[in-house]
Amino acid sequence: MLPLRELYAKDGGFLTDGKVEIVAEINVLKVIGKFDVEEAENSTQPLKKMKLNVSNDSLISKTELLSVDFNGFQILPSEVESVRRIFEKHPDFASEFRSKNRHLKSTYMNFLLGLIETLCQSPQELTDDDLDKASVGVSYLEKGGLKVDWLEKKVEEVKEKKKKVDTGRARVQEMDDELKKLIKKCIDIKDLVDKEIEDITAANVSLSFDDVV
Repeated sequence: MLPLRELYAKDGGFLTDGKVEIVAEINVLKVIGKFDVEEAENSTQPLKKMKLNVSNDSLISKTELLSVDFNGFQILPSEVESVRRIFEKHPDFASEFRSKNRHLKSTYMNFLLGLIETLCQSPQELTDDDLDKASVGVSYLEKGGLKVDWLEKKVEEVKEKKKKVDTGRARVQEMDDELKKLIKKCIDIKDLVDKEIEDITAANVSLSFDDVV
C-alpha cells in the first residue's frame, strides 16, 4: 500500500500525467537469454546494476501472479484482511462501481488502501496538504462509483483533530514561554530575599562591652 504523499510526490512520486509510472532498480548476478536489456560482456562478472522502465501493464501482469481475487478486486495476499474488513463494515461500498476492468479496479482498491493508511497516521504527522489531497482522493473514488461517504467523514474527523492538535501545541508553547518568564522572575526574587536575609543577619548582631565603651 502506498501513502498518498508518496503517490503524489513531485520528486519520486508514481503519478505521471494521471498514470502510474514506476522505475525499478534490480541487481543482476547473471544474465540468461534476453530480457529487453543488453547482455553484459561477461555474465560471470560480479553484481552489476541495471534499470528497467516497467510500464503499468507489465507491472500489473506480474502482480497478478501473486494476487488473489476478493469480490472482483485483484489484491495481494497481505491486503486480504484489510479489504475483508472494509467489505464487512461497508458491504455495499462497491455495489455501484462502474468499471469492469480488473486492472482499473485494482488501481482504485490500492488507492483506497493507501488513503486509509494515510489517515491512520497521527494528526501531528499529517500536514494540511496531506489532508487536502485526501479530500481530493475521496472525490476521485466517488467519481469512480465507490460509496465512500464514511471515508469522507473520517477525513473531516482527522482534519478537526489536527486543528485541535495544532491549536493545543500553540497554546502549550505560549504557556511554556510564560512559565519560563515566571521561573526567571521567581529566581530573581529569591536572590533578593537571600540578599535581604544576609543584610538582616549582619545588622542583628549585639554589641559587646568594648563596642559600647
